[in-house]
This record gives sequence, structure tokens and C-alpha cells, in this order.
Amino acid sequence: MEESILFRRDWTGDETFALDRDEISHLKALRIFSEDKILRVLNGIGSEWIYETKANSSQGTLKETKLHPRKESISGIATAIPKGNRLEWLLQKGTELGLTHFYFLNFEQSDRKDFNLKRAEKIAEEAAAQSKRIFLPEIYAPVSLKEFLHSQKDAEHSLYQFDPRGEAGLQPEFFRNSIWIIGPEGGFREKEKSLFKERNVIGVKAGDSILRIETAGIFAASLFRYFTY
Repeated sequence: MEESILFRRDWTGDETFALDRDEISHLKALRIFSEDKILRVLNGIGSEWIYETKANSSQGTLKETKLHPRKESISGIATAIPKGNRLEWLLQKGTELGLTHFYFLNFEQSDRKDFNLKRAEKIAEEAAAQSKRIFLPEIYAPVSLKEFLHSQKDAEHSLYQFDPRGEAGLQPEFFRNSIWIIGPEGGFREKEKSLFKERNVIGVKAGDSILRIETAGIFAASLFRYFTY
């Protein structure tokens, strides 16, 4: 029997389960709506409901519920917003690779500052369903670097920044419970560099070439996956 994942952030399992129009369209695109199937409905924070759904029916019968424990550690990036569809690409691939947090930042030299949080969450949901993730990544609307660093002042995880002139090299321990800051394509301004010094955020050099925003994000996601799994 075919199996598919659906995310419903506010689902509690107390109501009768019925597919909505978008979910039916999604299952038709997967060519499984016309078949008997198992639907795993997830709320993105650990709860799961498993429904058996008959061919061409929008109704489901609850078969099992599960509660998945969540890791406490963070695998996150705090990044400038990439231009064009590169933002969507970063969200998709970062979610597939297992990033737990996406923080978006507005820097002094940011080329793009518009951001649609609902759209970003939808992209992450689709990527999580495709890659069969249990937990959805947390996505935060853009704030300034100063606001972001202030919000992290009492955090138990570490902060690092990708810096072409950084004095530190990549270390495995840097990718255990941490957030990596990725600047705009124009680089950090002096005020932003001063903020890093005040917060003791280590600048790390990731090779000799300059990476685009989304490339640096996927590079970080890949190293998180390599060193934490």
C-alpha cells in the first residue's frame, strides 16, 4: 500500500480526518489518490497520526498515533536573503539536509529584504514531506544582525560566521549544536564586524573561494549532516 506524508501544523487528531483540496491535488500529482494508501499526518513538532484512506476517497480511518522525541541540539543558519528563486532552493535543500533552524537577516549591504514567511514555511513543508522528515525546521522572518545577536545572548548553542578572512579553520565541534551566520554578497560592514567582536563570534574560513549565500548555506547544512549523524 502506498504511503505519503502530509503536514498539518495545527492538527490535533480530535476531528474527523478529511483531505482538503490542496492535499487531494498533491496526491493526484503523486498518482496515488486513486489507490488505497497510508497517510502519515504530522504536525511538525513530533506528533504523528497514521490514517488508512481508500482509493478516490477524501476520508481516512485512524490506525495509529505516535509521539517522536526531538533532539535538543540545533543545526541552524542565520543568513542574508538570497536573490530570486535561490531563496526557495536554499529552503528546499537545507530542509532535505536536516537544518533545524533558518534565521533570515537584513544586513547593511543586503540586496534583498522582502520575505514571505508563509511561503517559506510552505516550501519547507513540501521539502520535509518529500524527504520524509518528522520535524519541520523553524523559520524566522528577517531582523537586523544586532537584533538577532541580542536574541541569542543567553542561548546554550554556539554562533559562528563564515568569513573569507577568518582566522579559524573548520572543526567538527563547530557543527554540534550551533548556528552559522552567512553575510550578504557585498560582505559585512564595519559596524557588523564590531558586533561580532562584542559577541565573540568566531570567524571561520571555508576555503579560498568566495561562496554565494545559498552555497554557503548548503555547505553548512552538509557539514551538520556529516558531523552529527
